[in-house]
Amino acid sequence: MVYSKYIVGLTIALPLLATAVNAGLSGCAKSLALQITNIYENGDTKFHYDYCENLHDGRGFTAGIVGFCTGTSDAWEVIKVYHKLTGGNDAFSPLDKRLEQLADNESDSTSGISDYCKIWENLAKSDSRFRQAQDTIRDETYIDPSQKQADQLGLRFSISQAQLYDTGVQHGTGNDADGLGGLIKRTNSKFKSDASGDSGSTLNINGHKVDEIVWLKKFLDVRTDDLKHPREEENRGGNYWAQTVYRVKSYRYAIDKKEYSWDGSVQVLDNDGKPTTVRSLRITNIYENGDTDFHYDYCENLDDGRGFTAGIAGFCTGTGDAWDVIQEYHSLTGGNDDFSSMDATLEKYANDENDSSSGIEDYCTIWEKLGKSDDNFKKAQDTIRDKLYFAPSQKYSSDLGLKLSITQGQLYDTGIEHGTGTDADGLGALIDETNKSFTSDQTGDSGSTLTINGHQVDEIVWLTKFLEVRTADLKNPKEKDNQGGDYWAQTTYRIESYQYIMDQKEYKWGSSVKLLDNDGKATTVSCSSSLKKRALERMKRRRELASKYF
Repeated sequence: MVYSKYIVGLTIALPLLATAVNAGLSGCAKSLALQITNIYENGDTKFHYDYCENLHDGRGFTAGIVGFCTGTSDAWEVIKVYHKLTGGNDAFSPLDKRLEQLADNESDSTSGISDYCKIWENLAKSDSRFRQAQDTIRDETYIDPSQKQADQLGLRFSISQAQLYDTGVQHGTGNDADGLGGLIKRTNSKFKSDASGDSGSTLNINGHKVDEIVWLKKFLDVRTDDLKHPREEENRGGNYWAQTVYRVKSYRYAIDKKEYSWDGSVQVLDNDGKPTTVRSLRITNIYENGDTDFHYDYCENLDDGRGFTAGIAGFCTGTGDAWDVIQEYHSLTGGNDDFSSMDATLEKYANDENDSSSGIEDYCTIWEKLGKSDDNFKKAQDTIRDKLYFAPSQKYSSDLGLKLSITQGQLYDTGIEHGTGTDADGLGALIDETNKSFTSDQTGDSGSTLTINGHQVDEIVWLTKFLEVRTADLKNPKEKDNQGGDYWAQTTYRIESYQYIMDQKEYKWGSSVKLLDNDGKATTVSCSSSLKKRALERMKRRRELASKYF
């Protein structure tokens, strides 16, 4: 994993807030903002709790999700929070006196803490309390102060709120010349009269009415200038900061696409200037896995005629998708990895749609290991899930003109269970059958209208009919290979959950959505959190059904 060398540009010397700010980024928008800044800091959207390294930048060891340093105060703050959660007797306790001394003296010395990175890495991988401590200090140090500034400015858009967070991580949230407060002050000084725009959000700056996006563009100008010409001497080393203007360009890209308010996803530029989409796909995980987590390391032979079933979307050796994942993984590793010795057999089983496990007995052992430890393998699963299920389902959404999250989410969920093809039980066929039902205009109150067969059809009216069509297909599948017992018929809880969401009129999803779990109980899915239970209910359900029908 390559970590950004620009993490040394962090400015961390500020008081911690005692309480959280109840404004600004929250829920899904917060999750997306954190992931976007992760791209700039780490090169990907993941949270590298276990990262630890001496960058020899005058700050001692740099570690964790936002580069907490032993030579400043924030690493020690993380460890103190961790002590509170453990009762004070944990792996870091023997280093306390030395760590406090280094923090107080702002010393970059690593003398007396040689095991620091080993301890940090081990705890980050094994102890959720240590990850919680990092989250707490990240929020107190960056999220809370930046969102307090956002609240004082009256910012309403996710993009503006997130930009203040990203600035705080790189520049610090203080009022020094290069800090977030200093940049806001310089931005505000530019407005000496009203400045109109079309964003729909107006700020009061120096007694003048200023459009929020107009203000944000000016703030980005000010930040760019500061990155190229830092005011504080400690930030002028080489041209470190000047090389990070891609952070600003990325937000300008999002502005150009008018992605002001974020719900399930946002498109930005990565560190190489390439467009990338940051998103959260949690709802279908409940139906597939029984919780909102992504089970990259799951693997089991369910004896359901599909061979081994594994990973975040149940990729199977007896179909083509598991082999697609492994081929994608090979492309990331260069082809010489733990799965390479099985290639010929796996390709044959995929081509023949064979559920045999002969010759691949170690398959699950390898899958589980890579699913836990190898980011390339997780990325391969993400890529194939998006390629086979998410992208095709959203292409249908775009072609139909769908605007509501609930409808777009339903097509993705259907694609996962039915496939995204045009076979009789596939997503394409279900859409065609739904569309045939509309021979006249159909009004509704969703606020979104589709054109179906030349008729004006309310989007929720269309979705209601689609759910009826899908329910009928689950109870009476057309394709022979989907007709084993009443296997599909027992998954109509997926439909009932979406009908529950419709009854709540949760058409557009923001930070969270309330739905029914697999047992018919109401539960809330948030983009920024995952449910605590880890039981693989989906696999339990499939195991029970497989034993009954196969």
